[in-house]
Amino acid sequence: MPIGFTVMTWNVENLFTPNHPSGSGPARPDIYQKKLFNLARTIKFISPDVIGLQEVGDLDAFNDLRRAVGDRYPFARVSKFPDLRGIRNAFLSRLPLLQAEDLVDFPPGSLVNLSDEQGKPMRRMGRGALKVTVVLAPGLLVHMLNSHLKSKLVTYPGGRRSPVDENERARGTALALVKRSAEAVAMRAYLNKVMTNNTEPTIFLGDLNDGPDAVTTQLIMGPPDRSLARRDAFDDTRLYGVHEYIPGERRFSRLYYKSPELIDHVMVSHELIFYLRKADAYVEPIESIDQNTDVRRESTFPDHAPLYARFEIPDNPADRHF
Repeated sequence: MPIGFTVMTWNVENLFTPNHPSGSGPARPDIYQKKLFNLARTIKFISPDVIGLQEVGDLDAFNDLRRAVGDRYPFARVSKFPDLRGIRNAFLSRLPLLQAEDLVDFPPGSLVNLSDEQGKPMRRMGRGALKVTVVLAPGLLVHMLNSHLKSKLVTYPGGRRSPVDENERARGTALALVKRSAEAVAMRAYLNKVMTNNTEPTIFLGDLNDGPDAVTTQLIMGPPDRSLARRDAFDDTRLYGVHEYIPGERRFSRLYYKSPELIDHVMVSHELIFYLRKADAYVEPIESIDQNTDVRRESTFPDHAPLYARFEIPDNPADRHF
């Protein structure tokens, strides 16, 4: 009997309680309750074993979500390192979350000679990532990392969303790319440490704010694989995006100015890609967005679609690829 295992990633868009001091949460309790209902209903419908969440706000909202899904997900982990807005990564799980780590400082091997807008060295991620391990069967451990990289949205001095001129716009856009690139390198360095010299499967998931072909995404995935049928030196660290197995008409996770974008990702190591049975995105409820973030306080469903992947792993270790 194969071991079924489903993972999901979802940016739940500013999960704050009503009228939170951050100004990012819903303005009315009824909107908040409707959003919680939609989140819980979607999670129950997809029924993943482990969920990587992004944009979790205050802990009260996270606990409200846990209550909304009932007793299905008794295990949870929330990052200790939110960004300046107060959003952070989290896990919900049916399985115990073991060997949990907060990842925030750039590890050895990262880009550590870059500076931010104040000229200070960039030495940590804007939003801390999370690493956990789950046990699917005796001796079958799966490592999971959840990350949310720097967005393309630029905040200018004084909290402005609009630049004073084109020079400032160019600098701000480039700096956001530099930050996202540095964070991608840091996550690749973390992955190298987790994946090297073992046969334990690894899953990377989260909101990368870039598409599958972007340099940052490809950097995290590692070198392309010319053939799954042949082993090579990079199998120990390479990741495979499950997006290639999502039906074409639903191969996106956000609508930005009505254009589909796939910026949320589930990637798996060489050990797992052979046992992927389904990958999909629940895109039907999402709405097109633009740079006006204020109107999103009225929304009752996130602006990102959840992505999920289902695996069937042989229960007999002798029958596994790894």
